[in-house]
Amino acid sequence: MKKLLCLILVVLTMGTMYYFSSQKGDVSTVQSDTAVSVIDQIRNEVTLKDHRLISIKEKVFNVLKQYGGKGYIVRKLAHFSIYACIGASISLFIYVLSKRIYISSVVAMIASISYAYYDEMRQLSVVGRSGNMKDVLIDSTGAFTGVLILLIIIVTFKGIRGFLNFLFRRNKEDEYKENI
Repeated sequence: MKKLLCLILVVLTMGTMYYFSSQKGDVSTVQSDTAVSVIDQIRNEVTLKDHRLISIKEKVFNVLKQYGGKGYIVRKLAHFSIYACIGASISLFIYVLSKRIYISSVVAMIASISYAYYDEMRQLSVVGRSGNMKDVLIDSTGAFTGVLILLIIIVTFKGIRGFLNFLFRRNKEDEYKENI
């Protein structure tokens, strides 16, 4: 059952990216503009009173303006985020199959980068879209982040479980010796 759920997660994340990448350029722009509008509305509702936070916010906005408009940044963050989910889901699926986290991480990275390249090349055939290697790099960085987060979570939980097993196994041995 775990294997099936993980496979469904992989298909859903990759399918989501395929769906968004298949949309024409004008549809994608409308979606990005809608997201920017929602973010702006939230930002207008949140008022900062601390002058240090206001200063930091202004510096961040000025740095981000160098990279393009808000819509551009939203699209790139969406790519990064979706590929983080793709990388993590592929890694999780392979880990559930193999129980080897490091191998699953490497295979997930290779698969995610391959899918990112395929996705950018496919976008060349979609009206109003373009594919470029900078997007592959952003996608790959997102996948790496997702894989790394999953790796840290699994290694941490395995370490905690191993430590607890060590503690309780030791206590059981002590109880056994006391009963003899």
